[in-house]
Amino acid sequence: MGTGAWRALIRAEVFAVLFAAGTAAARADAPAPGPSPSSSPSPVPGSIRMRVDAHLTFISQGETGPGQAPREGPGFAAGSPLSPLTPYDTFSSAPMIPGNAGESAVFVTPTYFGHGFDASATLAAQYVDGSVTNAAYWGESLIPSINPHLGAQQLPYAIAFPTHAGADDATGFVASVLSGSVATKDGNVRLRGGWFDLVQSDGFVFTQPAYTSAIPSLAVLPAESLGNGAPTADWWTLANGVYPLHGVDLVGKSGIATAELSDATLPALPGTGARLTMGSLVIDHGEGTRYSAQLLHLATGGALVPTTILFGVGTLLATPQGPLPSTLIGGQSETMFGLRGAFHVLHGLDADAEYGHSTYAAQNVAFPGTGKPGNYEHAGLTRTQGRASLAFDWYRNEPYYATAILPYGIPENVWSVAWSWPGQWLKSNYQLINNGPVNVDRQGYRVKYQLGNGPLEVRVSYANFGQIVPITLTNAQQTGFIDGFFLPQADPDATLGRQRQYALWTTWHAPVADVTVDYTEDTMHRAAVPAAPQDLVSYDTPEYSLYASRKIGSSALVSAGYARYGMRGSFGQPFTNIDFAQHEWFAGAEFRRSAALSTLVTVRRAWFNGFPSQAGGPPPDFAATLLVIEQRLHL
Repeated sequence: MGTGAWRALIRAEVFAVLFAAGTAAARADAPAPGPSPSSSPSPVPGSIRMRVDAHLTFISQGETGPGQAPREGPGFAAGSPLSPLTPYDTFSSAPMIPGNAGESAVFVTPTYFGHGFDASATLAAQYVDGSVTNAAYWGESLIPSINPHLGAQQLPYAIAFPTHAGADDATGFVASVLSGSVATKDGNVRLRGGWFDLVQSDGFVFTQPAYTSAIPSLAVLPAESLGNGAPTADWWTLANGVYPLHGVDLVGKSGIATAELSDATLPALPGTGARLTMGSLVIDHGEGTRYSAQLLHLATGGALVPTTILFGVGTLLATPQGPLPSTLIGGQSETMFGLRGAFHVLHGLDADAEYGHSTYAAQNVAFPGTGKPGNYEHAGLTRTQGRASLAFDWYRNEPYYATAILPYGIPENVWSVAWSWPGQWLKSNYQLINNGPVNVDRQGYRVKYQLGNGPLEVRVSYANFGQIVPITLTNAQQTGFIDGFFLPQADPDATLGRQRQYALWTTWHAPVADVTVDYTEDTMHRAAVPAAPQDLVSYDTPEYSLYASRKIGSSALVSAGYARYGMRGSFGQPFTNIDFAQHEWFAGAEFRRSAALSTLVTVRRAWFNGFPSQAGGPPPDFAATLLVIEQRLHL
């Protein structure tokens, strides 16, 4: 390990010692605990209570192989939209580069308990040292005021494909007030300002932007897993995987009704801005009966946004992968509303219905005035009997629904065919909604069976989605038209593509350990007419993870396993031009060293190999080892 690695490890150990000392002092000064948390006395009006949370994370990653220096790397770092194939972790889309990093943060939350209201604030400070890429992608999510994924500029982040540690090292420190809130004593009215997470939102109308980084955890999982997430101890909480919003939020409750009003900015690239104004109303009767309505308006401004959509203004670049649009768009405006109802139909039979509608407009588009409204529709039934349930869901997500182009984060984030065009949703573009249940320009159904609450738990699903409208050169230039994964075709050659998804998650709670199989598979197919063989798309993406986890007493959880992500088939060519796989072994543990101090250690070893992204080009093969150590304090 280099000097930076040893420095970070020494800080980690000092941090642990200080934590332990502080924890011991806190225990010595604290009164004896009562019989249960419910017996704790209520705060005295006029008093202040303080909560402190802190963590320190050390990341070390080593890498070998020709894939460290992809042929497209220098051009991509200089702004070319032609994405390199490697070196990325195919499960999380996080770049894998050699380097050592340490990042530490402390959060202080004082709460004032008044006679008629309570008020609190969250203050934070963070220090980052070493590899900026590893700190930003493989540690805990950095606080917003220093996080390059949220547009902060304190860390000198730049796209890099280094072959040795130390090439992207830097140091950064920030201290700031993250948020504040005022609430009535009964909690029925609360006003928040700063960085916040929503209290309620339906995913088909709005969902907070997803992390563009990996979350430290004990297992590697498929992106579309049916499970509950990586194994973790009760006292170790994993991040929820979304970035906060920045603005003002008001929540009011009355009986079974909850209303929320928000005015906030979304993550955006430097020099651009995206503002969201939104209101929602939820009436929750409990036991699965819930009705909601939601309305939002989005507006963007600032610099034009570079993208690869055809309805922007720009040119076509000639590349080894075919014509690649390089366009600019700006001044976007989108209005959406949604209605949802979940209710009981009969004993053991539940229903869920959703409807969304959106309108979209933008400046700097190829053909102004060609936009159309878009709709989202979903209807589902679930039959439950004992431990088992069977669900059938039908979806329709039109190509003009929720199609604002909102790039954020760092443009090194890649998913699926890393070097494929057009890649609207393959990089860090934000679609406003959760497109996991059904992607844009798709309609079809999903069947899911679940068996739970026993020594053997099983979840299995099958989905079949087809294109609603073919993506042709004419359609793709209409304002707001999006298809997530297919290339545009000449109008006379148009065909409709189809996607199938298979998923299985099962856990056996054996006496020695919980043994889990987590498997997902996506297939994509679109036929090509004889005159246009380059329109063929036919590839398969199987992912799976096999792991075992075991609790050791009440203070430790250990886990180990193996994962594989593969892709093979044809994309934009009449022959097999995609064939790669990543294999990964992983092991880790969470330890509770005291009531206030806990530690996570995880090690991963990955191998990537496959076809080069360009005929005759260098192989993308590489191997990487990742070590993450994290310590947490809660007082």
